[in-house]
Amino acid sequence: MTQLAQAPFGPDRFSTTVLASVVHGFDTFIRQRGGNPADVFGQAGLAVPRQCAPSDMVFLDTYCQALDYAAHSTRTTHFGLWFGHQFAPSRLGLLGYLALSAPTLGDALDNLASFFAVHQDNSTVSSQIRRGVCVLEYSVDAPNLSNHRHDSELSLAVFCNLIKAAMGPTWAPTEVHFRHEAAAQDRQDHGQAFGCPVHFGRRSNALLFPASVLSTPMPDADSILFCTARSSLLNIQAEKTARTQTRNILETARQVIIHLLPQGYPSITAVAEELGCPPWTLQRRLADQNASHRQLVEETRQQQAVHYLQSGRFSVAQTAFMLGYAESSSFTRAFTRWHGHAPSSLLPGGTPQD
Repeated sequence: MTQLAQAPFGPDRFSTTVLASVVHGFDTFIRQRGGNPADVFGQAGLAVPRQCAPSDMVFLDTYCQALDYAAHSTRTTHFGLWFGHQFAPSRLGLLGYLALSAPTLGDALDNLASFFAVHQDNSTVSSQIRRGVCVLEYSVDAPNLSNHRHDSELSLAVFCNLIKAAMGPTWAPTEVHFRHEAAAQDRQDHGQAFGCPVHFGRRSNALLFPASVLSTPMPDADSILFCTARSSLLNIQAEKTARTQTRNILETARQVIIHLLPQGYPSITAVAEELGCPPWTLQRRLADQNASHRQLVEETRQQQAVHYLQSGRFSVAQTAFMLGYAESSSFTRAFTRWHGHAPSSLLPGGTPQD
């Protein structure tokens, strides 16, 4: 999988990325819940875990879509909540090991907050003490990001597991707050998962608990591992800062193209507008990567065509529409030119469904 980076055009749903360590275990949990991981990943355009390293990046919007598809596929209304409930903090990679090896719980949460932006762009973890209560908050600063209810519930559940690493498996926060509104059946599931009152429609996503627990020693405190993880994260942080003006935007532009294709062939002006930059700036940045807009649209169509058809959920005609073709016959000719055979050959059983 290609390592992605935030586009230098300001925060939006296409530039917000998260370390691919969050994908590991995703397929297993989908399968445990009776779903088909390949179908979920294919619909969302998300790389399967075996195809990416934990240090790779995936688009947060794509990840959120995969969580939505997984919830629907497995008929698990609160998929993100239960996925996070069983998510070990160590699976956060360097960030998880940094927190787990910290001297105290307070140090663990401070470092989680300091380096969370390395793990996930345009996102913030912060903690405040108010009248003896610690408020650990999570927010994503990407206004155009699609609904990330599952991501918010998953994230708070993982943070809860980090605190349990110090306090024991029966520990529970005093309260949990979510910004999104509750569905009718939310309160029972969420109360069961967190073991405390859960409130919706609040100012922020937050865990509330007594500040006195912050002095609790972390049972796996390890000064050597802590310093090593922190040094590695500082290096990654510095590299990300240095690359701000020169990052590869091919994958960012590709995601915009996928978003626009159902409306017809996406012009470079339309893509640049979504990215928040002038067309000539996008053209120059693509040229810096030895690519052109037309080439990128063509490659994106080829890749997405295979994804859609192999998922078994879309006919040739539906795939043609999603790829911006006015007629399925035009798509069939293009696909045959790309691959040497008709698109219907990729459908389940190789049976045309035009």
